[in-house]
Amino acid sequence: MTLPTPDDQVAIGQLLARYCLTLDLDDVDGWLACFTPDATYEVYGHTFTGHDGIRRMVDGAPGGLHLGGPPVITMDGPDRAHTRRNLLFAERGTGATRHAVYDDTLVRTPDGWRVAHCRCRFIVADGLADRPDA
Repeated sequence: MTLPTPDDQVAIGQLLARYCLTLDLDDVDGWLACFTPDATYEVYGHTFTGHDGIRRMVDGAPGGLHLGGPPVITMDGPDRAHTRRNLLFAERGTGATRHAVYDDTLVRTPDGWRVAHCRCRFIVADGLADRPDA
């Protein structure tokens, strides 16, 4: 396992913190800037592609608080990384919570690290599932 450099550790941590905060502040454009233009996002058994597809997904999702744990980062080369992190989501309207694990593929771009692929799976009684009610 190759660990990130200190600079990459900080930059990736900042990216994933920005991911959560922009969602919490309803800054969809800021959130989409965390992704590459051709990124894919897997959640609830569906795959959304590109900024337009990912925007449609988030526009239909409830707002709330996203509390992300620190990522475990594995470097897959100088410009590619894999992260795994946990997340607690509290829905704004109801306070209902969901617990998830995110697996992300990140790439270094001219604008810094960006998410190229995100997979969200929910923590359920039997482990991880594509849906929280599985």
